[in-house]
Amino acid sequence: MYKRTISQFDEKRYKDELEALREKMTDILVEMEQRHSMDPGKAFSQWWEEEGAMRRYFDLKGQAEKIEQILACSVVEAEEHPKMRGKDLGMRRGYGAFEDDE
Repeated sequence: MYKRTISQFDEKRYKDELEALREKMTDILVEMEQRHSMDPGKAFSQWWEEEGAMRRYFDLKGQAEKIEQILACSVVEAEEHPKMRGKDLGMRRGYGAFEDDE
C-alpha cells in the first residue's frame, strides 16, 4: 500500500475539514428525520429527492470518505514550518473544501 507523507499542519486541516463535513451530514440527517416525522408523504420526497438534500448528503459523504482514505494512507511528518497541501482533494467550491485555498 502506498503511503504518502503529510505535515502535522495538513493532518490537522484534513481532520478539521472531516469534522465539518460530518457536522453538515448530521444536520441533513436531523432535518430529514424532522421532515419525515412531520410529513412522511410527498413533501418529504420532494425535499429529499427533488430539492437535492439526498445529493448534498451523498456529496458530503463522498468527500468525507476521500479525506478518510487520505489520512489512512498517510504518514505524518513532524516539521518546524508546515507545507501547504496541494489541491489533491479535487473538491469543488461550495462543497466543504477550504475555499480560501482556491
